[in-house]
Amino acid sequence: MPESPASPVKWFLTVSWCNKRPRGIFCSSIGQSFMRDDRPHTKEEMREILGPFWPILNPESLPFTESDLSEKTSWYPLAEYTNEYGYAVPAKGI
Repeated sequence: MPESPASPVKWFLTVSWCNKRPRGIFCSSIGQSFMRDDRPHTKEEMREILGPFWPILNPESLPFTESDLSEKTSWYPLAEYTNEYGYAVPAKGI
């Protein structure tokens, strides 16, 4: 994804539950996510954030622009995090 001055790229922790659900941005129910400005998350950082559930969530650190984020309008809770955290995807992604 090329970076342009009008739409800077930021790196977000994304998950896909058992590779059976669409990949989405891992975030809280109020939209608080794990974002980095400067580089992708390392595997160690992703494991630390996700804790013991990281293997079933297949984490990846992916770049998104502000425009990309505005499409993530549907949020789905994850029972593994007592429905406090989940993932955000485009409404058409489900």
